[in-house]
Amino acid sequence: MPENAKNQLLQLLKNLGCVEDCADFQLISKSPGPHRSTVTVKFPDGRTVQGTGEAPRRTDADIAATQVALNKLRDDYKDLVIDWGEIYVQAQAGDALIKLGVYLSAEIKSVGDKSKRLQTLESDLHLAKVFDQWKAQGDKDLAVWGTNLGEKRKATLVEALLWKRFGKQVITTDAPVQLQSLLRTLLQNEG
Repeated sequence: MPENAKNQLLQLLKNLGCVEDCADFQLISKSPGPHRSTVTVKFPDGRTVQGTGEAPRRTDADIAATQVALNKLRDDYKDLVIDWGEIYVQAQAGDALIKLGVYLSAEIKSVGDKSKRLQTLESDLHLAKVFDQWKAQGDKDLAVWGTNLGEKRKATLVEALLWKRFGKQVITTDAPVQLQSLLRTLLQNEG
């Protein structure tokens, strides 16, 4: 059985690092007749989505209101429906850029120093601090994210943003062809 709309909304808010208080449920009317409920969802970047629903029970009215809000959200604010799978793929690519940056750096001479620098720059703690600094500076790509993200998710988002911001500058147009050749070379010797 699929999750009801209210649970879907609460999961969406959790994915964005928002507290459940971002969704405010108000009972508009009750007996006689059906319950009528409104939900107002306020996102960290200031956007608001509202839905109203009616049902015989209050819980069902909340769910109906939430379904209306989710439909509006999916239609008008697709960027708020987070696909963590896609973000993880981008983060892996961003991690590769960090590695390339360190290992190709002329400023860091020894392999040992490169390894130490890499351990520092790739750590979730360091990347989470970068997230917090960028967020505090008003980075537009981080405006949608709430304050309840854990260190790992903050780090993942920074790596994904590094890919978004630097990937096309580092990876030239013929890079996919060259990398495919590299993979074929490795696969030829696969046991």
